[in-house]
Parts: sequence; structure tokens; C-alpha cells
Amino acid sequence: LTRGCLTPAVLAQSHGFSMDVEGPITFQEAARGFGQSVVQLIVGAPLQMGDVNETGKVYKCDPGSRQCQEIPLQSRGTLYCGVCGPTVHRACRENMYINGYCFLLDQSLRQLQRIPDTLAECPRRATDIALLIDGSSSIIPENFRKMKTFLSEIMKRFRSTDTQFALMQYSHRFTEHFDFSQYRESHDPDDLVRPVVQLMGWTHTASAIQKVVQELFTSGRGTRDEATKVLIVITDGKKTGDLLSYSDAVPEAQRAGIVRYAIGVSRSLVENYPNSIRLG
Repeated sequence: LTRGCLTPAVLAQSHGFSMDVEGPITFQEAARGFGQSVVQLIVGAPLQMGDVNETGKVYKCDPGSRQCQEIPLQSRGTLYCGVCGPTVHRACRENMYINGYCFLLDQSLRQLQRIPDTLAECPRRATDIALLIDGSSSIIPENFRKMKTFLSEIMKRFRSTDTQFALMQYSHRFTEHFDFSQYRESHDPDDLVRPVVQLMGWTHTASAIQKVVQELFTSGRGTRDEATKVLIVITDGKKTGDLLSYSDAVPEAQRAGIVRYAIGVSRSLVENYPNSIRLG
């Protein structure tokens, strides 16, 4: 970034990777050496010097306006230097962010200043998950108990995240055990699931999906507009006595932007779901 304690390496030509070479954003500055080192949108001008004691400068650039502003450096002596590097790896769920720091050092390589002072927090992703469980007579009591245990455990796993749950059970009848608002008020999975009793009866899976989409994923039930909407259906896959077809219910869920998963509770295959696993 400047001279006085470290000598920067100057490359006449370099080749980038993971860069947009077809539509790049160009920043214009008159400073000598502008763009010599780049960390995210922190741009260094290590060759910018007026006299022997002049330091280099650091700029923060905005891609939207294509404008750059100088970041004031807190000098504690005549000579100091700066080093930058995109070396801070941070995992935010499934994404890995590579953020960079610039450090202002004195002649003894003691840190005087860090730019930026702190890194941004991991972005919070709100998720609303509707759990739809098959309580028809084709589900044996042992598997229904497994369902309830699974429901409690999966909600506990998401306690430290910005996730809400709602639960509906179906056969040829439908029971809403709790919605997203009620989950926020209780937030105790065991208390919420313990009173659930198997309905028994026919298996109207398609009608149940439509009911969740139309009635449960609504603001009146506590659904958040900004949240990712997920539907998890736990069933043995045997739809019986239902006049509504999957070809009617599933596209409605797709149009609502609801991500659908299915969990099978026997050896039967679950239809019309892009993601499915087997429970038990």
C-alpha cells in the first residue's frame, strides 16, 4: 500500500479468475497505482505518493454509482504501510464467504488500524415450514409415533435459526394442530406435538396439500412475506378416496413458490415430489 516498511510487488500483467470479463464495472481514479490491490470493493493505491513521507491511499468503491471514496487512515508516525488480503473465510450455512481485510501497520509491523473494523454478520434467512402428516388408517400406530418423534426433533434442530413451523394432520378429515403464529408463542416442540392424536380414515393427500397452500401459508396464520416457504409431507404415499388429483394440487404449490419435500413411512413410493426420503 505504501513504502517505508514493506515493498509491494508490482505485476505488469495479471490474469483473473472467477471474474466477469464480459461486463466488467470500471472505476476511474487519477491516483497513481489505483487498483494495485483489491479486496472485495476495497481498492488500494500503493504507489500514490507526493513526497518521500506520503502514504498510499485506500478507497471504498460502490458498484452501483461507480464512485470511489477515500477511507481516512489514522497515521501514528511518519512512515507506515498497509497490507490487504481476501483471506477471511466465513461459512454461512451452505455458503462460504471470502471477505478481506486491509491492515495499517507501523514500521515495526504493529497493527494500527483494520479496514473494515468488523465483518458483516451472516445474512439471516427466514423460513416457514409447514408439516403435513398422514393420519389415515393406512399408517400403523407405530409409524405414527415415529412421525411425532420426528416432528419434535426436527423443530428442535432449527431452534437457533429464523425458522417457524406449522402442523396439519389429514385423513379424509383435516386438523390444524398449530399455525406459524401459535408456534412463535409456544416454541416448545414437545408441548406442541404431544396432544396430536391419529385421525384414521381415508387418505386425501392432494386435498390436504391444497388446503395447506390456501389456508396455512397466509399472513393470518403467521406466514412471513420474506420467508422461504417449505412444505414437508409425511405419508406412506397411498392416496385413497380423494377426488382431487396431484396434478391439481402440486402446480398450485409450485405457483405459490413453495418448496416441497416428502418423507415416506413405509416401502411405498411418494408421488410428485422432487425430494423424498424414507422415515423408518
